[in-house]
Amino acid sequence: MIVVYQSLESVGHKETTGHSVLSGNSFKHKAQTNAGRVYDLDNADRKLTFPVPHYDFATKKIVGKDMEVEFATGLESKAFSNTFKSGQDANELLEFLSGVIDTIVKSTMNRTSTNGGFTSRPPTIIVLGELYGEELKGKTIRGYDVVYGMNPTGDSRHRFTVLKNKHSQIDDFDLKVHRFDTLSDNNKNEKAICMTLTIMGWLMAFVHIPNHICGDAASVVEYLKFNAMRSTGREELDLLIGDTNQKSSGFMPSALKGKLGGQDWVSSIHGGEQELVGYGGHSTFSISGTNSGFDTHFDIACTHHAVAKIKDNKVVGSDTTDPAYDPAFVFHGLTDKYTQLNGKAYAYSDHNGVIIEVLRRKDVQAYNAHRRNYRLCRSCNGELTGIETLTGIHLNCRTLQLTYAPKEEGSLKRVASQDVPDSDEPSRKKRKPSRDGDV
Repeated sequence: MIVVYQSLESVGHKETTGHSVLSGNSFKHKAQTNAGRVYDLDNADRKLTFPVPHYDFATKKIVGKDMEVEFATGLESKAFSNTFKSGQDANELLEFLSGVIDTIVKSTMNRTSTNGGFTSRPPTIIVLGELYGEELKGKTIRGYDVVYGMNPTGDSRHRFTVLKNKHSQIDDFDLKVHRFDTLSDNNKNEKAICMTLTIMGWLMAFVHIPNHICGDAASVVEYLKFNAMRSTGREELDLLIGDTNQKSSGFMPSALKGKLGGQDWVSSIHGGEQELVGYGGHSTFSISGTNSGFDTHFDIACTHHAVAKIKDNKVVGSDTTDPAYDPAFVFHGLTDKYTQLNGKAYAYSDHNGVIIEVLRRKDVQAYNAHRRNYRLCRSCNGELTGIETLTGIHLNCRTLQLTYAPKEEGSLKRVASQDVPDSDEPSRKKRKPSRDGDV
């Protein structure tokens, strides 16, 4: 299962809509101005040509097809975002979020492509930071259902929204949302609330660590303990992911050492750098930071479990030949932070998203017990009742009806369906010749 965290950018609005990610400085002008630090742009010509994988039927090979995009300037970005200050158009917001999700999905598929580019995997779960809006409830955006949103303080900088790929086949046990039941006027200290999810049995904290405590190791640990305790009743955490606001790349692993159920914590940063997907293409390159200046790693993943890090399409920092090597996660790198709006590339955030993959369930026995307790259909995964619990499958399962039909009404035995003759005339059996030669 692939999970992506992406922080957007809000300006501290109190209204319960999602438009704070559109107004003010939310199209990050600093990130827009600094695009030239990553991409080969000059001040006069901010156009970028990049290859997009394209299957050539003549040669039966994947080739690069050149595409071109023009990056908006910082002034254009500011002017564009200012137009949203007074707007509350729901379609406008959905169009913006559609572009954000499109970039996240493309970045993820680029980072997780296999089999020579033929196999690409989109994220299963996307968590967007600094976003919540009443108007998003029940919406589907670019194939992703909005399944939960939280607004613990009213301050839009500490909101979260969870989206799930509508085509993903995941068990209820694979995604558990830990809701919150307390409200506070501020979210600035160790009692700040973050988004916690249990995914495939692993407790994950999706964070926007408050600026007031992000530089104090003890306060950061208390903040994470508080959220782990309110979610599961234990001060243990499997994975931290999100906007840490850390001032140096090694701060979080150092602060968490020996805490929250683990000893050594491993960061998604390798060698002081993280890889970023090239805009629109499959090429990746390393950058020195995830913030708007590309100089500080605010957004990371961190865990005390075995993990594989990907760099240059290879696993680094792990001994994959060790028989005991059994990683729980893969750190795939970063998303892009630019998307096309009005024909140009704009920064939709001042942060890059983090892509991780969950390789296995934390507790297989607990999962099997869950299946037994809920007695789920082994075909459609729906709940079973009555006699169906003996067969392990619905008597009239829609999935089965596509290829199978009951042999007779009320029978549990199922046989392959057969074509029924159009004619109402009863079939005639061929008579065998009699022994005396009569027909």
